[in-house]
Amino acid sequence: MMLTVTNIDFSYNSHPVLSDITFSLEKGEIMCVLGMNGAGKSTLLKCLNRILKPWRGSVLVDGENLLLMSQNSVARRMGYVPQRHPETRHSVFEAVLMGRKPHIRWSLTEDDYRLVEDIIMRLGIAHLAMRPVSDLSGGEIQKVIIARALAQSPAILLLDEPTSNLDLKNQLEVMGLIRHIVDTQDLSAVVAIHDLNIAIRFADRFVFLKEQRIHAVSTRKDLTPEMIRQVYDIEVALEECRGHTVVVPV
Repeated sequence: MMLTVTNIDFSYNSHPVLSDITFSLEKGEIMCVLGMNGAGKSTLLKCLNRILKPWRGSVLVDGENLLLMSQNSVARRMGYVPQRHPETRHSVFEAVLMGRKPHIRWSLTEDDYRLVEDIIMRLGIAHLAMRPVSDLSGGEIQKVIIARALAQSPAILLLDEPTSNLDLKNQLEVMGLIRHIVDTQDLSAVVAIHDLNIAIRFADRFVFLKEQRIHAVSTRKDLTPEMIRQVYDIEVALEECRGHTVVVPV
């Protein structure tokens, strides 16, 4: 098992946000974390990589408990793509190179530079390498931030709303890129996302959060309209359209 999360509890001061969160993820899978606004999706991702420290529980990656590690050690195992990115005048190459920070002992090596060059090529952003990140479009910036996370050489990618503020074309491109990365690079990914149709199109598993807890865990095959209704309080149908399952409010 690549990722095993057991009995995670987290509160902001005395306000509980997550309670008894338990799930697992295999290598080569994408899991989407779903739920209404305020359900704790972003908080869960931050607990997984110790940006926030849970009050209880464990997060195991290949049997190692990340909650007992230094932040640097966690960053070598989990690449995090946050929901908001600070503006920077760094070039794309420099921004991606920052992902090597958890691995640097004394200074950057030729291997570090070669790895970043390879990632930029594979993600199709080599033509942007010398451009300032702040001059890029939303979709281009998202690809750069994913490239920076990959430069950490992680076992798992954590992505917080990677399609927010993107048009439909860029949503599909970014999620297609994540699917391709997971399929070809021996990784797993946990994606917090709002769009059910995007999630169903690209993910293997779903974790539904409701009232601080996991309401349901499902594969694409086992997903039901009733499961969605219970979480979102809306009647839906699951229909097939050109080989894709889509959620239709009814």
